[in-house]
Amino acid sequence: MSALTPPAVIGIVGGGQLGRMLAQTAQRHGYRTAVLTGGEERTPAGVVADIEIAAPFGDAAAAQRLVDCADVITWELENVDLGVADAASQAGVPVRPGRQVVAAAADRAAEKRALTAAGVPVAPYREAADPAELAAAVAALAGPLILKTARSGYDGKGQFRLPARGPEAPRSETFAELFERLGSVRLIVEQEVPFDREVSVVVARSLTGAIADHGVMENVHVDGILDVTRVPARLAGEVAAAARDLAARVARHLDVVGVLCVEMFVVGSELIVNEIAPRPHNSGHCTIEAAAAGQFEQQLRAVCGLPLGDGSCRPAAMAQLLGQLWANGEPPWSVALSDPGIHLHLYGKREPRSGRKMGHLTCVDATPGLALKRVLAARDRLGP
Repeated sequence: MSALTPPAVIGIVGGGQLGRMLAQTAQRHGYRTAVLTGGEERTPAGVVADIEIAAPFGDAAAAQRLVDCADVITWELENVDLGVADAASQAGVPVRPGRQVVAAAADRAAEKRALTAAGVPVAPYREAADPAELAAAVAALAGPLILKTARSGYDGKGQFRLPARGPEAPRSETFAELFERLGSVRLIVEQEVPFDREVSVVVARSLTGAIADHGVMENVHVDGILDVTRVPARLAGEVAAAARDLAARVARHLDVVGVLCVEMFVVGSELIVNEIAPRPHNSGHCTIEAAAAGQFEQQLRAVCGLPLGDGSCRPAAMAQLLGQLWANGEPPWSVALSDPGIHLHLYGKREPRSGRKMGHLTCVDATPGLALKRVLAARDRLGP
């Protein structure tokens, strides 16, 4: 299949910041972009795209409009109605990554099954579709446990930690109450992993099957939201190599064409795969400055059938900017940028809310520790 070249139109499902940064990258290369937002107008991606389609993902007419104007369809989020993929298939428009990848990542039960089929290690788990199955899952697994909704959970939402049980088994109605608390929906019950650190690998896979990654990112979450990332991670060489191999294995198993983030827990010298995302990821943001071809350029290259670029990263760090920084008005950006090595990325979101990702800062330096120190100092200068 021939490569798509400018001025081809990249259709993006999702109007958030990941779509925004992909659209900016695409336009820099001469491509045009069309965005299906999910319903809102003047979204972060929509305001920089050539075409914004402000309609729900399940709107068949809107999905068809995106397909009609796009030469390829890709994703900036996975929790969406997949009707656009079906419409694209009928019209002969390629969807990259494919429908099966997005479907697996959007449902934690399907995700666990796919990871297990790929032969990668995951935490012991059970599926639970009702209170009785929840009780059976809790009885089968050693606590403490993490209960997660099978769909629509992100940034720590849709999760509940269940401490290890005492000698008395919980009353049966306790499971009914717990099931109701989580929305009376299908659950995944996982054994909690006592990890040493959290890491991720953002891997790109081309139409020809070529693989490239950005090394291993080390991540710190606060209240379930990614707070800071440093690259490369503080890992022994053989563990880092194993993490990259695991990410490549998952990408090949799922037949990904595009970008895939594989999040993992490090336990001693062992790795346990936690989640996947079939798109660029917050932990890969520092690749924009740290790599010759960052995660959004790799996504563009992969979905357009072009050769992948050099994703290797210089030492770098990223700090997330959340909505609470706007509590007293627009933050004083000049004080953060008083360090000339600091890069500011704002997502164009109009309404800052506590816990909402509004932007990020990055820094490249001689070591990831130095980069992290500078990026945290820059964020601290913005206020509490």
